[in-house]
Amino acid sequence: AKALYGNPRIHLCGIVDTNTEQGQTLSELYRTPLFVSIEEAIAAHQSLLDGVVISTPTPTHESLIIEAAQNNLSIFTEKPVDETAEKTSTLFQICNNQNVNLCCGFQRRFDSSYQALFHQVNSGAIGNPLAASIFFGDHPVPSRQFLLQGGANIISDCSAHDVDFIRWVLNDEVASVYAVGTSSDDELRRKNVIDNATMLLKFSRGANVTITLSRGANFGYDQRCEFFGTEGMATVNNIAENSSELANETGLHRPKWQHSFPQRFDAAFAQEMDAFADTLLYGTPWPIKEIDCVEVQRVCDAALESCETSQIVHLYREIEKFTEA
Repeated sequence: AKALYGNPRIHLCGIVDTNTEQGQTLSELYRTPLFVSIEEAIAAHQSLLDGVVISTPTPTHESLIIEAAQNNLSIFTEKPVDETAEKTSTLFQICNNQNVNLCCGFQRRFDSSYQALFHQVNSGAIGNPLAASIFFGDHPVPSRQFLLQGGANIISDCSAHDVDFIRWVLNDEVASVYAVGTSSDDELRRKNVIDNATMLLKFSRGANVTITLSRGANFGYDQRCEFFGTEGMATVNNIAENSSELANETGLHRPKWQHSFPQRFDAAFAQEMDAFADTLLYGTPWPIKEIDCVEVQRVCDAALESCETSQIVHLYREIEKFTEA
């Protein structure tokens, strides 16, 4: 809502939220009406809406995307489009049939630091990419209730952004996946909740990528990324809460990393909404295609399978059935 409200090319026509208390807070903050359904919002604006932004739990995406598409509204949705690759393809087909855009948000593609790394690797600055290492440390640690009651396995909940970014940078597909996970305490272990995991991705042209995921970075939102090649290395580092530094007899003291993803990717979210405005106003193609969303979901699904079976999962793609349109 903040990124929409702050964009001069977008008129935020309303907040749709079944949690009226939460919705009312946003409604008052951004001075826009509150609705309890897309249908109600459409009726109130006499079908003059252009698009909808979906930022709800993944299991709700399917019904919301279908409703928006049937009302000729273009859609921006936070990742993932849906819970499986098959459902994702189906939703893209529905939107294509309705001639509306389905735009999935992978925010690293819109972040200036990650964009710089993309250009460094793809300009040949590090030579032939051989390996990459990604570390995702969540902060703050999600509530126990979230983890125990539908917070999802960390692989399915947190790896998609980095999988998409790696595919984009390498311009390559994952050939095989091996993943292992662990639970940080006995209660989570009894409930089979994995809150720490490591994924090893082997790409078709030979690059090896390790993704380490954790719910427990108590020092701030930890997002590190390194690509190593035959002629150098490209890195995205963390951003601190501020740039101050204290030096005294006990050592050097710096602030924690930024608090969480809304702070770390604030500018990227704004760029996403600006790109969505380009798609709505000028028909600019959305940079993230159906094949990207489907392949990312297939990799995440394979990682979950590997984690459960302790086996390498080999991926066989059918890329030719997708179009780049």
